Amino acid sequence: MFKRVTFGFRIRKQLKNNRVTLPPRLSLFQRVRLPSSLKIEENVAFRAGYLLWSMGSYSYSYSQLERNTIVGRYCSIAKDVTILGYQHPLHRFTTSTVTYSNDEFALSGLQQGSLKENKDYVPQPIIIKNDVWIGANVVLKPGITIGNGAVIAANAVVTKDVPDYAIVGGIPSKLIKYRFKEEVINDLLDIKWWEYDFLDFQSIPLDSDINDFIRDFKQSVDSNSIKKYHPKTFTI
Repeated sequence: MFKRVTFGFRIRKQLKNNRVTLPPRLSLFQRVRLPSSLKIEENVAFRAGYLLWSMGSYSYSYSQLERNTIVGRYCSIAKDVTILGYQHPLHRFTTSTVTYSNDEFALSGLQQGSLKENKDYVPQPIIIKNDVWIGANVVLKPGITIGNGAVIAANAVVTKDVPDYAIVGGIPSKLIKYRFKEEVINDLLDIKWWEYDFLDFQSIPLDSDINDFIRDFKQSVDSNSIKKYHPKTFTI
């Protein structure tokens, strides 16, 4: 479900108060079609285009993604990331969109009910979890999920789900390696550090060995010196 929203002074002020950097091409009073489930947390930056999508705190994107994309916290998305188009039907007499969509031509003479649904034409959201780094010129297939802590190398074409903390690259993308050993990955997925505001755990050396970080982070949580983050959130 989508909803049309006019970006007037009130909405812009609310987003500014939440420290949301709006995309450069989103002009004042522009009407934009957005998903009704849109959820934008504070401290995020949309650095390209004019669209918005759901995005968590401390994430930024230098690419315009699809409106139904869901991005978690602490994600870094480089320039010129694009989304693959939808699959055309291969078993009909034509691969043209004329059998299932009138969006491209707006033909006035179409008989009611003549178009036949192409199930692969239904937009599928891309889910990008937390602490994901996507390099420049990456192409993503609709419907995939990119796991926590994953890294997508520049120029990759990603056509399937990416596991947590995997580094993938190539055309089509393949696993290069994992960022950490399995036990470390399990510990990181257990502590879910992205559910906290890093401003609250700056006493932990942020460049420390990963095992030291996990130990110190756990101690901080256990001692209640840091608590889960509840950011301001913009919804429609």
